[in-house]
Amino acid sequence: MTELLFLLLPVAAAYGYVMGKNSAKNQALELNRQITSQYSKGLKFLLDREEDQGLEHLIQLLEVSADSVEHYLTLATLFRKRGELDRAIKIHELLLNQPSLSSSNMASCRLELAQDYVLAGLLDSAEEHLVILVKDSYVEALDPIINLYSQMREWHKGISMFEAHSELFTKAQHCAAVANFYCEAALVDNTPKLMEKACALDHMTIRPYYELGKEAFEKQDHVKAIYYWRKLVVSKTNTAPLYIKELEQSYIQLNLKDQFDELIEELLCKGGVLIRIKHCQALLEKGNHQQAVEFLTDSLKREPTIRGFSFLLQLLGNNNAKIKSALIEIDKLVTSYIATKPEYQCKQCGFSSHKLYWLCPSCKHWETIGPSKGLDGY
Repeated sequence: MTELLFLLLPVAAAYGYVMGKNSAKNQALELNRQITSQYSKGLKFLLDREEDQGLEHLIQLLEVSADSVEHYLTLATLFRKRGELDRAIKIHELLLNQPSLSSSNMASCRLELAQDYVLAGLLDSAEEHLVILVKDSYVEALDPIINLYSQMREWHKGISMFEAHSELFTKAQHCAAVANFYCEAALVDNTPKLMEKACALDHMTIRPYYELGKEAFEKQDHVKAIYYWRKLVVSKTNTAPLYIKELEQSYIQLNLKDQFDELIEELLCKGGVLIRIKHCQALLEKGNHQQAVEFLTDSLKREPTIRGFSFLLQLLGNNNAKIKSALIEIDKLVTSYIATKPEYQCKQCGFSSHKLYWLCPSCKHWETIGPSKGLDGY
């Protein structure tokens, strides 16, 4: 009998293990069933427009289970889209207080909460959470905090953030924002040296070189104006319409017009219609009228533009007295048409304007607005 009992002990142990496991499994299933039932009940309240009762019900359930974070984030997003920011904020705040929340979920909730605060106009509260995320090297927080500092015009805060966490700023758009923070601070404080710091960024940006060239030109320091603007036009030729006339004047003031003409020739392969017009003007100064007409005509066949057509009419009118008056009238009509078209356009969202904005009023991106291209552009 003793031997039989000894043999049955493993069987009893195995049976106990299986029964215990099944019992735990059944308890887990029952808990999940209860949670699902309660969760469905809360959603039903919301669908029946009993929103206060539904929200409170779901919030109580949140305290029971932190496994449904994604569901609550979705619910908060729904409230935000409906403009019910107080409810979205309440859900995100409760999520942040969950001790079992993973670090990634915690960061996501904090970012969502910051966006709630921005929409609610609580900018200081939003900044507090975004700063925490940046200090934790959460790259997804860069765009929101850059937009926040742009909105608040807190240029120095943006600069300090960059200098403390420069390793996070790897995108060209982030560097463009920082460069403009330096420029805005320089203009407010009247300290142009801040712009020179922007020139040292990993990604070359437009505004520091433009502003430094403009400042030098206004002070009649044509050597410096040429240095900054030449560097800019070679690297980002599409910006030429912003300063090409002043750059030409600087060369003329230093008796270096030939060097300007050589620069224009270098840019012909990647420049727009304004560069081609400057090349034609150089040909005219040398008496090569027919060559200028042929060059521009061939250029317009390959890439037609209204501005190029207008200049061609002027060339043809100057060369033929019989039709000059008629061409002048046609050119007036073309010029009037050009004046109605916006000179600048955002490459990010398509926003167009007659005025240059460094920060797009529509998509809030820095340095995405430039001289317009295409048939009506430069």
